[in-house]
Amino acid sequence: MELKAMELPLTGFGAAATPARVEILTLSSVDRIKRAAVIFGAFLLGAAIAIPIPLVHFVLVPAALILGAVFALLRLRQREIFRSAGGRCPFCSTEQRFTVMGPFKLPKKIYCSSCQRQLTLDESTSEPPRSPIESPTRTPS
Repeated sequence: MELKAMELPLTGFGAAATPARVEILTLSSVDRIKRAAVIFGAFLLGAAIAIPIPLVHFVLVPAALILGAVFALLRLRQREIFRSAGGRCPFCSTEQRFTVMGPFKLPKKIYCSSCQRQLTLDESTSEPPRSPIESPTRTPS
């Protein structure tokens, strides 16, 4: 596992962006296999517990095995995951740690725990996009 830290803009509709510090874990193949095995094992245990229950085991055991395989494959595909995010809300200016989970995929919607507004972690851009007026024009030669 490799830990990376990034500064990303934290934006809200109608508010100026504020910087947010995001920590991302880059998972090795072995780490991804471990995470997938844990989730599949949990569903396998649920299926094993449901085996002796009459009638329920006809539905619960196959469902647990299928869902376990699906969630294990989803976890196996996650190469980077969010570890933590923190910053100042652009609306209420409260400094806080945000709850982020799942694969590292931007833009990521999060919510301020103080004002309950939706915020977005987005990719930082070094240059603002140019309007067609500002784009360089070719001069005839």
